[in-house]
Amino acid sequence: MRMSRKAGLLVSAAVCGALAWGAAGSALASIEHSPAPSRGAAPHKAPLPNTGELKAQAKSLAEISGVLGPVTDLINDVLTTADNGKLPADRITEHSKAVRNAISAVRQAGPEAPSAPSISQPDNGSRLVTGKSADDLRAAALTGLQTKTDALLKAIAADGPAAITSSVTQSVTALANVILSITLGGLPAPDLPGLPAIPRLPGGIA
Repeated sequence: MRMSRKAGLLVSAAVCGALAWGAAGSALASIEHSPAPSRGAAPHKAPLPNTGELKAQAKSLAEISGVLGPVTDLINDVLTTADNGKLPADRITEHSKAVRNAISAVRQAGPEAPSAPSISQPDNGSRLVTGKSADDLRAAALTGLQTKTDALLKAIAADGPAAITSSVTQSVTALANVILSITLGGLPAPDLPGLPAIPRLPGGIA
């Protein structure tokens, strides 16, 4: 049986198409069954060298900010939104939890480096004569802040304006003690012209 030229061309085209589709199908199948390239793998990032002290200083700043926020929120609430120093019970509970959690977080974080032994003599005028290490003073300051804010919260609930004002003042002082104990024990000396020299505490970052 002889095939017309036109029919032969059609058959040839069909065969070529089948072969081409078969090749494409095989390629698609191999793509479907091949493992997908990993897109989540990030290139290795090398940390900056010799940054241990800077990390400790950043940690000290985080501790200050962590305590500063809840305590100043409490004080500002008493001074600006309270009715003659009085706050609703739910606000008192909210402030109490926030302050306690903040102080607890700083306590649990602990010092970045082992505390140096206590000393009672200054080091060429650069250290305070305290007899306590930076970690000792930090712990005492945190305890004092908790005590003073607890007293403030009780005064808000039960006392008059004079007692509340006195408790606010004591809480502000206690917060300053915490900030200073962390600052002197862990942060670099400031370099703004005109500022007085700030001594360092034993047990802080040298």
